[in-house]
Amino acid sequence: RDPFAVYKNGSINNYHDALAYAETTGRRRLMRAIYSNRLVEAFFFGRYYEAMDMAEKYRNESEITMPIEYILNSFLEGLTAFHLARSESCSRWMELGENSIHSFRSWAVHSAWNFDNKLFLLEAESYFCHGQYDKAEEKYQSAIESSRLHRFVHEEGLACELFGSFCKTRGK
Repeated sequence: RDPFAVYKNGSINNYHDALAYAETTGRRRLMRAIYSNRLVEAFFFGRYYEAMDMAEKYRNESEITMPIEYILNSFLEGLTAFHLARSESCSRWMELGENSIHSFRSWAVHSAWNFDNKLFLLEAESYFCHGQYDKAEEKYQSAIESSRLHRFVHEEGLACELFGSFCKTRGK
């Protein structure tokens, strides 16, 4: 069974059914929730093209308001874009990643506590893509330290994992 399934009188058995239901009934909030959940799942299981597809669909359905899922999706979309940019050298991916950095820079002005660690990690990934390895390493370390300091344990783990991938790629 799909872990993100929605059940309604037994007629919805997986996310495809739930999405079809949301689309036919005009339930945009449900559509955004499905796209958001699928983005998170795809990102953490390394299915980056699916993650980017869900991020794009979410972005196209988003309203002007900024719920917490929008912030998470922007973060994961940026990380996904940089990953894909390294594997494909596609300017579209770099542009999406840089757009995420721009968003997090503006948000960090209002709440460094909540956004600095994410900004540092996005910047590290950008520097990695551009071959600026010393700056990338510095930003990975800043992301890890900021996440630890602000007790974002899950994001500290993610920063450590991405830093580990960076080090492995660099032969360290």
